[in-house]
Amino acid sequence: MYGNNLKTIPKGVDAEARLEEVRKRVLGKDGPKPGSPEDRLAYLRCEHMLVRFLIARQWNVEKAVEMLSGHYRWLADTKMDALLKDPFPEEAHIKKFYPQAYHGTDKLGRPIYIERPGYIDMPRLLQETSCERILSYVYAQSELQIRRRLPACSLVRGEVVDKSLNIMDLEGLSFRLVTHTTARKVVKDVIGMLQSHYPECSGRMIIVNAPKVFSIAWSFVKPQLDEKTIAKVSIFGSDQREAFEALLLDLVDADQLPKLFGGKCMCDGKDPTSCMRAVKGPWADLEVLKLLEEHPLDEVLTPEGAKLLVRSREAKGANEPSSSAEEKETSPSTPSQGYPQPSEDELASLPVTPLPVRTRSGTLLSEQELAKLAEAEKRVASTLEEFNRLDEVHMRTLTEWVAEFNGLVEDIGRPVIERAQGYYDSRSIWQQVVQEFANQQEVVDKVNSELEVAVQKLSTAEAAFQRFIEGKDDLREEDWQKLEPAEESDLHELQDTDPKLLRMLRVSKLADRVAFQQRQRDAAAAEMAYKRHELEEARRRFEMEDLQHANCTWNCSVKRAAPFYEKRRNHELKVDQQLSQLRNVEHRLQEAREAAAKLTGAEPASPAGSRSNGRSKSRQLDEMSLHSFEIAGGEPAQDEFLSCDEASSDDGRH
Repeated sequence: MYGNNLKTIPKGVDAEARLEEVRKRVLGKDGPKPGSPEDRLAYLRCEHMLVRFLIARQWNVEKAVEMLSGHYRWLADTKMDALLKDPFPEEAHIKKFYPQAYHGTDKLGRPIYIERPGYIDMPRLLQETSCERILSYVYAQSELQIRRRLPACSLVRGEVVDKSLNIMDLEGLSFRLVTHTTARKVVKDVIGMLQSHYPECSGRMIIVNAPKVFSIAWSFVKPQLDEKTIAKVSIFGSDQREAFEALLLDLVDADQLPKLFGGKCMCDGKDPTSCMRAVKGPWADLEVLKLLEEHPLDEVLTPEGAKLLVRSREAKGANEPSSSAEEKETSPSTPSQGYPQPSEDELASLPVTPLPVRTRSGTLLSEQELAKLAEAEKRVASTLEEFNRLDEVHMRTLTEWVAEFNGLVEDIGRPVIERAQGYYDSRSIWQQVVQEFANQQEVVDKVNSELEVAVQKLSTAEAAFQRFIEGKDDLREEDWQKLEPAEESDLHELQDTDPKLLRMLRVSKLADRVAFQQRQRDAAAAEMAYKRHELEEARRRFEMEDLQHANCTWNCSVKRAAPFYEKRRNHELKVDQQLSQLRNVEHRLQEAREAAAKLTGAEPASPAGSRSNGRSKSRQLDEMSLHSFEIAGGEPAQDEFLSCDEASSDDGRH
């Protein structure tokens, strides 16, 4: 028993005795099946594992044993041993249309998990994989967190690390995703899996860029979470970037935090999203991995075992990690590096010190300036009123959809809607790809047009230069300027002293431009070829789906679910239009506030009207209330989700 686990022991409870009782139970009939892969893994019955489940069940022995027994059965049922050996060939596809990554560590040595649900494209994701394979991939990654990432972080830290820092970026979250039946099923299954099989593994959840449409998702998710998990959630709107960046930089060193969230890390040096595709963290350190191979988990995840790497490096006489130069730069601060290591509780308890508002101290505004200020403040007030009015309409639209959603599901039947999802997804992808193909054709046409102009200019310039060499300088300077404007310095220096060199320079620049345009044309053509293939594939998939339903009767799930998907599409268009209006008004509101602030010399307020001190360490720093993201009726229904096999259409067809 060690660390913060001691804080979880109820008063008057003999924790050691209860731990020993649980250990005896799981070593017997309540443990893994004898001879199974789970039975051979000592970690599954070690102190660290048992304590996590005891904490999750408030140190109740019976409930903890029941939970552990269920976990052992689940590991066997999901064939976890085989999943961990599965190379998941569809991983690149999953990560492309379901962006998530484990990237670096925070100041407490915890692994950072990042997910970007706003960029999930569920219809395209399901084109190359299935709901079951997505879940299997998530299961395997969750188990790897226990078996590799947390132990690796513990070795680098020199103390047991058994929780993660989670960043959930909701930028781009759409109405289409939060009402997608398969997406809701995946979310429900993943939450249930984490709650039942990986308790006490989440240290903190920071939700950023939350749009109002998140209300539907949060109302669905919240009832599935326990109170301890909810208490770890901090949420920031899309207009609170300064606030959430400040909080994240309090928790994470800048070189570990992706630039996407206010840090300095760009794993490929140029693309901010490259961190979502990179492997960065102690779990990629060869020295750490070697130790994990040599020592079992039940040894590593103890106070003494976590010091194996520190002792190994001390024995080698090294003061710093012996990994690669890149890993040295990106590895988290360890006690041996001399950095103070505040606990999470200490970070949360530090006070907020607001920034002082800067004004024209001692300077009175003139009547003209006061009039301008009054007008500016009036514009702020009217724009804010407009924003609040649109926001109220937007929230009413979301609330109305939840009520309508529940009514349609009750009338049509959830299994019917779920069975029809594939058809409507394929139709949606087909329509989307048709538009993308048309857009790419416009790009190709534009590039070809620009290349044609560039080639014509080069041809004209080359012919004129040839005549110049022959002593026939028949192209005027203004004509050369139209072909390729010379820089002012070149024009002054070379026009009179060396006109030949000036013309050569212009011809060279035109040739470079042609070469650049040719590369652009080739890239656009390659993308066009890909889009054409994608278009043909989308058409083929839709035609196959459509063919399956060509001879269906009125009882076909596609026909019966049509009102649901038509209504969802109409709401999606309405929500997108409202969000566009809100963004425009929000932009005008910020401009109005900046104009008003400029008149007084004060710092402009953020779009939400909040102020941040830049690096406040308060847990409540400009957080939004979770209650503001709850919609009545948005919680999951009791029958969500039945399998398609549990209820069929009346005639046994589609």
